[in-house]
Amino acid sequence: MRFKSTVTTEPEAALAAESLCAEVQDYEPDLAVLFTSHHYDPDFQLLLSGVYERINARNLIGCAAEGIIGPCQELERQPAAVLWVAEMPGTRVLPFILDYADLQNLNTPEAMRDRIGIPLDDCPCFIALPDPFSIPAEGLLERLGGAFPGAPIVGGMASGAETIGQTRLFLNDQVLRQGAVGVSLTGDVGINTIVSQGCRPVGKPYIITECQDNLITKLADRSAYDVLNEVYGEASAEEQKLMQNSIYLGRAVPGSPGPSDFLVRNVLGVVGGKAIAIGDHPRQGQIIQFHVQDAETADRDLRLLLRSQVVDQNLSPAGGLLFNCNGRGARLFGKPDHDIKVVNELVGSCQVAGFFAAGEIGPLGDETYVHGLTSSLALFTSQHS
Repeated sequence: MRFKSTVTTEPEAALAAESLCAEVQDYEPDLAVLFTSHHYDPDFQLLLSGVYERINARNLIGCAAEGIIGPCQELERQPAAVLWVAEMPGTRVLPFILDYADLQNLNTPEAMRDRIGIPLDDCPCFIALPDPFSIPAEGLLERLGGAFPGAPIVGGMASGAETIGQTRLFLNDQVLRQGAVGVSLTGDVGINTIVSQGCRPVGKPYIITECQDNLITKLADRSAYDVLNEVYGEASAEEQKLMQNSIYLGRAVPGSPGPSDFLVRNVLGVVGGKAIAIGDHPRQGQIIQFHVQDAETADRDLRLLLRSQVVDQNLSPAGGLLFNCNGRGARLFGKPDHDIKVVNELVGSCQVAGFFAAGEIGPLGDETYVHGLTSSLALFTSQHS
């Protein structure tokens, strides 16, 4: 398998396409992935066509985003595009496009498998790029996960748009404004996933004893707000400062390898002086713990996961796709390029491309979720290498 990632900051679309393709002329990609900033609007079609016609890719997907991740740098809030090409002998790549109506109509596993064109026994992996405005990403993952239990699903929600119709998705030579694009991969390819949430717990775990919709009203039979105040009062001065800026809530995930694995969600506010509103739908009996995030924790968590799941396992991936929360990068670390530098430091010669997403897709425990705050990394290897 061969992979190559190339990046350009050329602001003119036609020249950007030429620049991206200059280093991949000797490749015959089974899959090409293109991520661009929104600075190329209204010339997305010119950029996409310029790339598609030059590289002779069998399949191409991509999207526009708030920021772009190249092989060695993270380019935020500036004109930039990255092209990632993959030659994967023995791998079958099938593109797909889905919209909201499809999720309503493809309501059985069999119907979804027929639409994707993959039988269950083929054990596929998926890359998915949804538009956050026109299709519920959670519903997409539910349908794919139901049709292909245990299949790795990675990706990110297109970002940088402010309203419906501004998103741009790429499928071969088409520029789309809604839905979701992606590919299934079967055969020799394997995907190893790293989902680094970069948060640390504050206080002790609690059981949800009363909740409704996205509100948690009671934790351990006490007012949820009173519990939060108690956690804040017992926290260190550093933790209290972080909690004043942002507080998160993690819920324990079934099938996760350790007790510290929580699906982290935003705490949105307090309702009625008693209930806590969160960006999730809690259920009675779930175990939760409050969390904070800082640059030091995010750095340590990413390094720990890469060492334990890649370095210590003697994996040698040749290509990778990195989907970062748009709240990471310079916003979190105070300087650019942090996550890609850590990946390159620990995963050597791996060719990586990616973007800053409006939600990152990756597995945690037994299921795949849409995350926030995370760095979700897909590493590609040959099953028979």
